[in-house]
Amino acid sequence: MATLSASPPPAWFRIAAWLAVVWNAFGVVMYLSSVGMFGDPMAGMSEADRAAAESIPDWITGAFAIGTMTGLIGSIGLVLRRKWAASVLIVSLIALLVLEGWIVFLSGALESFGLAVPVMVSLGAVLLAWLAVHARRHGWLG
Repeated sequence: MATLSASPPPAWFRIAAWLAVVWNAFGVVMYLSSVGMFGDPMAGMSEADRAAAESIPDWITGAFAIGTMTGLIGSIGLVLRRKWAASVLIVSLIALLVLEGWIVFLSGALESFGLAVPVMVSLGAVLLAWLAVHARRHGWLG
């Protein structure tokens, strides 16, 4: 049985895939930092910021974990040109939209967290999911 090989992606795709790995590795470090892997995540916070951080429900922390970990795995999948990268990055997008939606609309802590990071993270996740679907449709993922 003959198998079809994926067509080679353009150079800009390979650059974008590696940038996605770096971006998502930073996200994983931010997640690990937020759960105390690198010391007390609340050190140096004001009382208001500490109260906001303590009010984060476990399911939102779970969405943060899923969004960042699947984002990194999916980005590595892009670098390796694997079809499954698109599905994994869509899972990441959904998890991160849950997280950022909670921060913006439900947490009441927008003053502590600010709007720039939720917008940037959401936009980045949308773009990566789009890139993966686009790459799959163009045969760049095999």
